[in-house]
Amino acid sequence: MEKPAAPARFWSLDALRGGCAIVVFLSHWHLWCAFAPVGAGQNFIHAFLQNCHEWLIFTTWPTGGHHPAVLAFFVLSGFCIHYPAEWRLAHGNRTLPAGDYYRRRFLRIMPVYWVASLLGLLLVGLEWWWPTGNALLQFHAQAPLPHIVVRFLAIAGFYPEEIFVGNYILNTIAAEIVMYAAYPFFHRLAMDGRWRALGLGFVLMHAFAIGLLRLGFSPYWAFNSLFMLGLFWFAGALAAHGFVARRWRLAGWWVLIAWIGFLLVKAVTPFYGLNLIKQAMWGLVCVVALLWVLTFEERHGTWRRQQIVGTLCYGGTISYSLYAVHTPVMLITTWFLLRVAGCENYLVQLAVTLLAAAGATVACYYLVEHRFYRPRIMSAPPAAP
Repeated sequence: MEKPAAPARFWSLDALRGGCAIVVFLSHWHLWCAFAPVGAGQNFIHAFLQNCHEWLIFTTWPTGGHHPAVLAFFVLSGFCIHYPAEWRLAHGNRTLPAGDYYRRRFLRIMPVYWVASLLGLLLVGLEWWWPTGNALLQFHAQAPLPHIVVRFLAIAGFYPEEIFVGNYILNTIAAEIVMYAAYPFFHRLAMDGRWRALGLGFVLMHAFAIGLLRLGFSPYWAFNSLFMLGLFWFAGALAAHGFVARRWRLAGWWVLIAWIGFLLVKAVTPFYGLNLIKQAMWGLVCVVALLWVLTFEERHGTWRRQQIVGTLCYGGTISYSLYAVHTPVMLITTWFLLRVAGCENYLVQLAVTLLAAAGATVACYYLVEHRFYRPRIMSAPPAAP
């Protein structure tokens, strides 16, 4: 049988990515729609959303810092970037087409990144020239000139200060950009089977981040830097190696065991360093869940035709645009309600920010992301050799 020319795209990972993006958006939607609810109806909706958020914190949030879905994104990123290399190696090719790799990464990341940066700068300008006095908008509109330059150069991963410039969430994308740039070096070591050395390197990076904290560096920068997040990216890449080369296949009860272990660690009496253990345990949950959904796809491929799966897959398709633009769009919408419409109605804020973020996401995907980057066609993955 003729070998496929390229690795397949996994619909299960698209669905997982879509679920993570939706959870991040809904968390911010609830937290940033901060107009005071009035009346029984509005208070009921606010209480319902607050209870959902607290349930998310209890079941998945490692520390109260990193959003659990953001950590899952880094595990997914590590898998998706490294899986093609493992697939090529399984088919007798250990080379990395570096030129094509950098071109596709640039087209995948930077156009949307710059659009999202411009939207953040628009919020800064609006709140600077026509201030609302709203604490949330003023907080996100912090933008010293060096921070603006760093944001547009996408070098926040190296710049040891917390950067807002209207779109705080882009800091995690900047950390990923550093990993993408360094991936050819990672690839060379991985193709030589030097996984222990790679793992030790990322653990030392983690320890280095802790050292930076002890030296007085901002924890908000350190925790969003590659030094701290790189370990989760490595875990995803290791999962790709295990899935292809080691035939790692997991049943759903492994996810349950890992999740219970995470919850037990969360219940431990606090001590210095516990938060890092919590994050590590949540990273393990993410890796186990990733391997389980891939196993599920292999065994139940017809589930791709289910409506809910199709919806989540579409969410995964537009997830990067959603992740990148929803923050400034929701905040700009709130600025408009306060400064132009003179409206502080909680239900109106919920509805308008939801519609604005959804519309901006779809527009960004079709007008920017889809024009520059086309993902691989989704199909069933080939059987491992």
